[in-house]
Amino acid sequence: MKLHLKLLLIVFLLAGTRVQAQNKTPKLVVGIMVDQMRYDYLFRYYNQYGNDGFKKLLGQGFLAKNAHYNYVPTATGPGHASVYTGTTPANHGIIGNSWYVRAKKRSINCVEDSTVKTVGSASLEGSNSPQQLLATTIGDQLRLASNWRSKVVSVSVKNRGAILPAGRAGNAAYWFEYKTGNFITSNYYMDKLPGWVKKFNDQKLSDKFLAQDWKPLKPINQYRESANDDTPYERILTGKKKPTFPYEFSKLSKIYAKRGHQYRLVSGSPYGNTLVRSMGMAAIDNEKLGQGNETDMLALSFSSTDIAGHAYGPHSVEIEDIYLRLDREIAQLIKHLDKKVGKGNYVMFLTADHAVLNVPQYLKDNKIPGNYAPLGIYFSKLNEYLVKKYGVGKWVLSPGYQIFLNRKLIAERNISLEKMQADVARFLLQFEGIYKTYTANDLHRNNYTHGIAAIMQKGYNQKRSGDVFIALNPSWLPVGRVTKRSVRGTSHGSPYTYDTHVPVIFYGANIKKGTTVRKVTITDIAPTLAMMLNLQLPSAATGQPIHELFD
Repeated sequence: MKLHLKLLLIVFLLAGTRVQAQNKTPKLVVGIMVDQMRYDYLFRYYNQYGNDGFKKLLGQGFLAKNAHYNYVPTATGPGHASVYTGTTPANHGIIGNSWYVRAKKRSINCVEDSTVKTVGSASLEGSNSPQQLLATTIGDQLRLASNWRSKVVSVSVKNRGAILPAGRAGNAAYWFEYKTGNFITSNYYMDKLPGWVKKFNDQKLSDKFLAQDWKPLKPINQYRESANDDTPYERILTGKKKPTFPYEFSKLSKIYAKRGHQYRLVSGSPYGNTLVRSMGMAAIDNEKLGQGNETDMLALSFSSTDIAGHAYGPHSVEIEDIYLRLDREIAQLIKHLDKKVGKGNYVMFLTADHAVLNVPQYLKDNKIPGNYAPLGIYFSKLNEYLVKKYGVGKWVLSPGYQIFLNRKLIAERNISLEKMQADVARFLLQFEGIYKTYTANDLHRNNYTHGIAAIMQKGYNQKRSGDVFIALNPSWLPVGRVTKRSVRGTSHGSPYTYDTHVPVIFYGANIKKGTTVRKVTITDIAPTLAMMLNLQLPSAATGQPIHELFD
């Protein structure tokens, strides 16, 4: 009997210890966004990765194999906003990297803010803030819950990649200034750069990178997952005759410096990722992130994968090289976190803001569906049609995936807005490559539950979005006109799986190794973190916690 009681006591103690461990909140949340990372990059380059980067995350973390974006456009601004708010553009309001604003009579960048000023430079590149973000982020909820004691810091090459993850209440967002090669911010966050950021900038790392050449990390014949180094599917940098290694930055920078663009070479190379990782580690050290009594958050967005991805495409040696180098950056970051914050004291998630289409010309040449839609020509014909039918006037204010009509002129001419929207949608369907069209009236009045219409609807914000929306055929890319240059490189933005399927990995404190093939959406990331941190959900969250992490 006594032995039985002792055994029961041991079982209860072990169970209590396990519950206590599960209830222990991590000291730091590290969010990693790899701009334009496709899910298959995890495994395509797997045999080339080291043991301490992606392989460690996969081997010791939890992988959602079937994670997708559930709206369009699949682009950087909406992607970062959706991951950290746990909802879609319909609710958080970031409907694109930019969009037309009728009241301003022009398009705006998703983070532009003329009411704030640059901090860290005399340029206008810091006139940015999260003012367009309509919902709270997981970082905002962390700050609210800790009575503002938690710190939220975000770093990226792109301004939107830094600003949107930091949310409305972030302590700091730092982004790369192309004019100086330094990290800057705006007075939305602070009036002057902290001493440690000035010290970081004083290292002049960007200049040191420009004095180097970008050469392959490994012998070129070991890049077996890529096409040849010289292909007709890659864009050619100014100053080069072919899109091939090496990229002699020491020479190219002099050419780019004539227009003040030399630091763009850094942002489109692996060195841009090195800058972000180094800046992130400096933030951990100097802001003491994860080393106090409250849970802090560090958001890092690696933008260079996207900048290079647009230029060279998924099957290029350049992209394989960038990911092999990024693997090492992540390994260094993990090692630093283990040392400074402590293994088991932080939780990390890694995902992407969107994926990317293979270069359509590459697909065509290999007998796989893919092509280009010359939207510039289509919209020119649309304008001719509208003038002929409705009279002289500027009927289209802003063309694109979403078309903004001139509502003021439509009202003045006493024309039905719904009728013109439907007329434009019908007219565009005649053109090759345009698969479906929807009107704002369609998306506002109907409740779509599946298919492209549902994905469109989740990206539609009644007050900010346009009048007519276009979906191209799968693997078709929009261009102004089809030219020799336009068929080099690639892009993203569609509702199809090549743009929506991204990695979602959780690693670190209280994360059990595992996988799921159940479909999850990236809007599930923030609610999952909220449950881990015992926080209120972000204000407009529509995602659900990934329950396998709590089973």
